[in-house]
Amino acid sequence: MRGYVLQHPIHASIMVIDFNPAPRSLEISCKIFADDLEEIIRKTTGIQLYIGSAKEIPSQTNAKLEEYLRKHFSAEADGKALSRWVFIGQELEGDAVWCYIEVPNVSPPKRLIVSNTILMDLYDDQTNLVNVNIYGQRRSAVLRKSRTSEVLEF
Repeated sequence: MRGYVLQHPIHASIMVIDFNPAPRSLEISCKIFADDLEEIIRKTTGIQLYIGSAKEIPSQTNAKLEEYLRKHFSAEADGKALSRWVFIGQELEGDAVWCYIEVPNVSPPKRLIVSNTILMDLYDDQTNLVNVNIYGQRRSAVLRKSRTSEVLEF
């Protein structure tokens, strides 16, 4: 349990998207402050998650995080929506939660459009960093309310 929560002055998330050639999948990891996730889930659904505490119901946490991510993250590879992604799970690391997503059966994209509005419905100054790695090429995007998606070419 994290105990009492101090407000953090930075409102940011980090998303890493890696192409894994062996299973031909995109492996996506997203690091988000746990208290922010709890607050937005409580505000939008009325449900308190208690991430990392004895009160947490892991299946409920996973379901609500997946539901939230499906509303606030999307990607398109070479003109095709990557909507068939699978929520693998989440884990607490300090004050943040790592959420894991996989997009199975994809070819390495030459053009990837990433849209990420995570926590932008909670904070006007939210910044979402996205780093994409495909065959050793790295592209990055900084997404804010004024620009919620980015085209990355490889």
